[in-house]
Amino acid sequence: MPLEYAPTEPGRDARSGAPWVWLAATVVLTVASTVQKLPCLRGRVDTDVLATAQCYSDVPLFYVGRGLAADFGWFGQLPQGYRNLEYPPLINLFIEACAKLTHVVTGTPSAELSRRARLSVAELYAVPGMADEERTFFLVTCAGLLASALGCVWVALRTGWRLGDRVSWAMLAPVLVLTLTVNWDAIALLATALALLAWQRGRVALFGGLVALGTAAKLFPLVLLAAGMIVALRARSARPLVTMTVAFLATTVVVNAPLYLSNPEAWSEFWDTNADRPASFGSLWIAMRMIGLPVAADQLSLVLALGMLVAWAVLAVLTRRGVVAPTFAELALVLLLIFFVLGKVYSPQYSLWVVLGLLLVTRERWLIGVVAAAETWHYVATWLYIRGFTTPESGVDKTYWSSIVIRLAAEAGVVVYLLARSRRRATLRDPEQRTLTAAP
Repeated sequence: MPLEYAPTEPGRDARSGAPWVWLAATVVLTVASTVQKLPCLRGRVDTDVLATAQCYSDVPLFYVGRGLAADFGWFGQLPQGYRNLEYPPLINLFIEACAKLTHVVTGTPSAELSRRARLSVAELYAVPGMADEERTFFLVTCAGLLASALGCVWVALRTGWRLGDRVSWAMLAPVLVLTLTVNWDAIALLATALALLAWQRGRVALFGGLVALGTAAKLFPLVLLAAGMIVALRARSARPLVTMTVAFLATTVVVNAPLYLSNPEAWSEFWDTNADRPASFGSLWIAMRMIGLPVAADQLSLVLALGMLVAWAVLAVLTRRGVVAPTFAELALVLLLIFFVLGKVYSPQYSLWVVLGLLLVTRERWLIGVVAAAETWHYVATWLYIRGFTTPESGVDKTYWSSIVIRLAAEAGVVVYLLARSRRRATLRDPEQRTLTAAP
């Protein structure tokens, strides 16, 4: 059986408007997200503005907090006494590049950077003009994130993917503005889009390499490789399976090697942070703990790993037997949502992956609206909870707790919807002709 590479639903061309309209919309959303985060700069995340303006971003906290305002070396060589960056290699490199560019933009002399490397965090914060430098670092980073977002749109326009309609984007705009500049996920999203393009064009080796690049920025693109393996198994095609896996492994080694060889502790920071992390904000486990249900925190990493393995195996068996006929994008999104449901934490920017992934697999406005509303409300409720706006004097914060449950229900509903649709698709085809084609 031939391998089917179509990643999304067929239908009308993605270019329902002129390309400049999509690119301009991307610029507007990213700029709006950047401006919306400005009230929280310079440490004001510790004030009530965090809840009232919903303006949190990880980005500005790193410039001083990790010693990036001082002299530092590439590939994890931060000033002594500062914690390593807890991100995969490509994000580490991007952060370092933005900090170096900030030094150039602000014209900070090398002698001053060397002097700063001997200062503590408190002393670094007190350096005259540091607030302006921190803002510059944030804006430089956002410019890089904008370039990545524009790259994603360019890929979509080049491949004819359907990008939704005005109604869909009106519903998604709030969550996109809130999440685009919270973290560095746009870098991984660009690698994901390029991997989808490679898959659509049947470039299996390139696909595996791009998934590795995406995984070197964020773990989530790994679901693409898992989905590709299921498609290859369904088609009984050993060669694509081996090719994508070897390309993925080889690229992973090449991309991780510089950071690992330069500073093994910096390389392992990401893995140690995630392995040691307890149940935290937004997760199913914290919701259970809030209402008194026992959660074995030390076993959650194992639960996540086993849960994902079981989910992958079940999907592989169901697709190979023709019980369901999901598209490649549907498989990837289902696996990603299962990861989010089982994960130890649900960081605010994860919503970006959910809503953009949803656009690849459905045009159902009601579903997009429900998910967008659930993700947006959970984002807002998180910061209200952190600042204590909704927390009663005793008992459970029902506002925050219910926002987690609603979001989990919406994500689980998407999984059920996609599996049910793929089941209907399978029953409408001759068993001998079933392929993992794009949607109906």
